Amino acid sequence: MTFKKSIFFTFVSKVSVSVLGLLMVVLISRNLGAEGRGHLSLFVSSIALVQLFADFGNSSAIINLSYKVNQRKLWLSSLIWISGICLLSFGVFLFLRHLPYYFLIPFAAFLFSAINLNQMLLMGNQEVRKRNLSLLIQPISLLILFIGLFFYGDFGINSYPIALTFALIISFTISLFLVKKYLQNNGERFTFEPLVLKQGLLVQGAQAVQFFNYRLNFFLIAFLINDAALGLYSNAIVICESIWILGHSIGQIQHVKILNTSSEKEQVTLTTRLVYVNVAGTGAICVVLAFIPNSFWVLLFSKDFAQMSDLFIYLFPGVMAFSISNIYNHYFHAKSDFKRIFKYNLIGLLLGVVSALFLMPLYGIYGACMSWSLGLIISMVFYLLGFKKIISNIFEKN
Repeated sequence: MTFKKSIFFTFVSKVSVSVLGLLMVVLISRNLGAEGRGHLSLFVSSIALVQLFADFGNSSAIINLSYKVNQRKLWLSSLIWISGICLLSFGVFLFLRHLPYYFLIPFAAFLFSAINLNQMLLMGNQEVRKRNLSLLIQPISLLILFIGLFFYGDFGINSYPIALTFALIISFTISLFLVKKYLQNNGERFTFEPLVLKQGLLVQGAQAVQFFNYRLNFFLIAFLINDAALGLYSNAIVICESIWILGHSIGQIQHVKILNTSSEKEQVTLTTRLVYVNVAGTGAICVVLAFIPNSFWVLLFSKDFAQMSDLFIYLFPGVMAFSISNIYNHYFHAKSDFKRIFKYNLIGLLLGVVSALFLMPLYGIYGACMSWSLGLIISMVFYLLGFKKIISNIFEKN
């Protein structure tokens, strides 16, 4: 598959996933309101928090390692780590029973991480279409199961966690089927692959910082304001994250392309060109969304979400900043420069947290949006400066 076709099909699959996810958000928001949406957001954020630690042995470095290490050995080593973390987290959640559906959180986190592991191995083998197919299974299954349980059952708000669990089981089974030919036992004795953790600590350390940059405000709003405010904020963030689909699609194919390109100049030229493409596309989407009135979001979600357009004013600067840093992030990732990624994300997180603690008490949910954008802008500045330094070094050598 050509470079442009890979980006196109990846973009289409991610857009489809985003649309399905948005349909789920609409159904929950309209039927459960902002408070119900916030309640379930806390559940999903708790799953993501467990997955964050599980992915220290299941980071995106798997894609790079799949070129160097026996893939069955890689898969088993990662799965052992994921299982251990999720079992440990189950013991922790026994003491946190006030969290919604605490007993499902570790199991759901295990399935999410295992699915992600299978999909990364598919990407490492340049099986882009199969990976894209796998992406669609979970949201399609979740939507169908949720509609069935919520509208034709007596589960109410409990329909979502039940539907999510079964959708993840279906998705894991299919992703395993798609990747199984790369997991054949070639007679080599299994030993735990230490590179899974060695590289995972660096990669996932950076992802952990980025996770908190995106999600820390979810927990702060839940505990400092209320679930209704969290529901409004989480819907606005869902829309913002859907804008990044273009950049993530470009970045993932860029990552594989760099791994298969030996010329440093070509890698830099490709990255620079893709930054402009991503900024132009992301900017166009932001402009369109900026002209959508609050009445549309009320019609789409419910009257609880009448402030959506007002929040975007403070969120869009962060969206644009990430459209730049995202492409540079994929460049550094493909070059295995994980320490640089960790450092830049950490700087953004620290300044974002400091600003959140200052701005949220003053401006409430608007302060949360301001601090979210500020953290992403600071990270972007350091990514830009770091990449410029790389360019200077490359052209000095030549």
